[in-house]
Amino acid sequence: MRWIVMAVACGGICGCSSSAYDAAYMKRVADRRLAGEFAALRPTATVVADGRAELRLPAVLANQLDGSETPARSVPPFLRDFPGFAGGYEAQVDAADGRLPIVLTVGVVPTADRPKEKVAEAILGQVRADEEFGKAAWRKGQSLDDESAAFGKWDVLELEGPQPFQVTKADVTVEKRLPGTTAIWLSAEPGQKACVILAWRVPADGREKLPLPEIAKITARTVRLLGP
Repeated sequence: MRWIVMAVACGGICGCSSSAYDAAYMKRVADRRLAGEFAALRPTATVVADGRAELRLPAVLANQLDGSETPARSVPPFLRDFPGFAGGYEAQVDAADGRLPIVLTVGVVPTADRPKEKVAEAILGQVRADEEFGKAAWRKGQSLDDESAAFGKWDVLELEGPQPFQVTKADVTVEKRLPGTTAIWLSAEPGQKACVILAWRVPADGREKLPLPEIAKITARTVRLLGP
């Protein structure tokens, strides 16, 4: 009888130990998978908008822009009145025409100041004033399929085609219309206390350095609100 009791007890202990080991192993696997997914981002979050929000930025965007740079490139040229402007982040890419900027512009607008629908209207109105994007329209309700994301739903305005980029060659910078992508992500989470805008500008020659929409999606998954 003693051996039966010991065997049962041992089986129970081993079973518990095995379950705990399996759970720890699965967590390590999940953590490694997430680390791999976010490997293109900075390891720590960047706080923006005077402490209102944070996000992990793409590691390639090493240069910060505050709107005072010359020539101006912190915001898209067809979106000069950028809602809740909180800063721009830039990389440069070499191309046949010269050096071209890749830029992410971030904005944060408390819903108490302006509801998300009004922010969307303000953005779309400016974009449509550009002759290339007169028929632009929001693609609404894109889901990130990530339960851990603070903002799981976004509206996206994607602008493909020739658009203005600052081109630098031999220390001379001029504006040229070149093929590229602008993707404006507007948070659309029900009940959000602020809406976050992520505006990506990538010339065709920079798509390998910063691939969209992949980078936009993983960056959006890291956005968090910190305060009012």
